[in-house]
Amino acid sequence: MILKTIPKIREMIWGDRELGKLFGAKSEKPVGEVWLLSDHPLITTEVQTLSGKALHINSVLESFNLNIERFPILLKLISAKEWLSIQVHPDDSFARKIEKEPWGKTECWFFLKKSTIGLIPEKINPDELPLKPDKIKKRLKILHPQYGDFLYIPAGTMHAIGPESMLIEIQQSSDLTYRVYDWERGRDLHIEKAVLVSKNVNIDNLIYKNFESFRSQYFHIYRVSGTTKILSNSIIVMLSNGEINSHKTSKYETFLLLGKEITRIKGNALVIKPGQVWYSNSKQ
Repeated sequence: MILKTIPKIREMIWGDRELGKLFGAKSEKPVGEVWLLSDHPLITTEVQTLSGKALHINSVLESFNLNIERFPILLKLISAKEWLSIQVHPDDSFARKIEKEPWGKTECWFFLKKSTIGLIPEKINPDELPLKPDKIKKRLKILHPQYGDFLYIPAGTMHAIGPESMLIEIQQSSDLTYRVYDWERGRDLHIEKAVLVSKNVNIDNLIYKNFESFRSQYFHIYRVSGTTKILSNSIIVMLSNGEINSHKTSKYETFLLLGKEITRIKGNALVIKPGQVWYSNSKQ
């Protein structure tokens, strides 16, 4: 069975009006995120059969052989005209112990055009408090990934998306975010928790130029082009117009492949499969 997701838009102060137009937004407010696939309570996307029958995303858990409380992967299309906050996400252990959430947030970015991002490779130490904005900004290592590049952001990595950036975000289904600096917008910061969860990272180990494939405990992600046969229990994000089993598809449309059938895809796409950590007899 092939299911198509029904995306939902999210207006953000740093967003892009053109992204809203692309997805039929009626408001003129900037749209920062399009949630392509989500079983998170903040925003839940419906799915539908190719004939138009609507289903709840949670209904696909059994088809994926997943014994967890919600679908574990959340997909977003993000477009930014301004800097997002410098932020960090907790790991699973911290999320369960402190936030009473099932898991934290490790994520990946696939870049859809030349973009600007910032990473802070060193964790924040408690003796650095209180944090001064100028000091935080100076620690931000600015990178300019190109179309087709990929960035892995394990929980605990301090990061920010910069202006004129566009990417697909593949993440654990979590909205736990601790802001360290928000460019004087006046939103709440979460310095104390950020200090507790931030970690040292080697930036060179996180970047994949001309991305082809990536595998971690949470996701298996790879890129296809031309005509490709895909096994079921996969998520497809189209990167171009194309076809799925002769069904015409458009750029950024997102599909779930269920059952035991092999599906033929024509066009450029990202293929995402849940990682092995989700396949457990006990709930994560």
